[in-house]
Amino acid sequence: MLLARVSACLRRRHQPPGGVVVFGDCRFDRSALKLFRHGHEVFLTPKEIRLLDYFVRNAGRVLTRQKILDGVWGEEIIVTERSVDRCVTTLRTKIEPEPPHGRFIKTLRDVGYRFDLP
Repeated sequence: MLLARVSACLRRRHQPPGGVVVFGDCRFDRSALKLFRHGHEVFLTPKEIRLLDYFVRNAGRVLTRQKILDGVWGEEIIVTERSVDRCVTTLRTKIEPEPPHGRFIKTLRDVGYRFDLP
């Protein structure tokens, strides 16, 4: 557990500088930490911003809930894996054309999630 947390901290320190990522009708500016949909800024909570950025940095990879907890929540607070599910659900409503049917954020049953860029 300790090694996983240390690895997560090291990964965060060595991330490349931000850029703009376009997916569907969304544009995520990693430098400004802002999401735009249909050209209008979408309000994201700080946790949703960190989650979206984590997904973008790990696009195409299968991420367990524990990996997401380590990468997004870190040691900030003790939360359960269900917190990940709730945050993913609210983020989906803001980025997905049809939120229950994830086009970008795929649920992998009993495993976690994968963020797919077109």
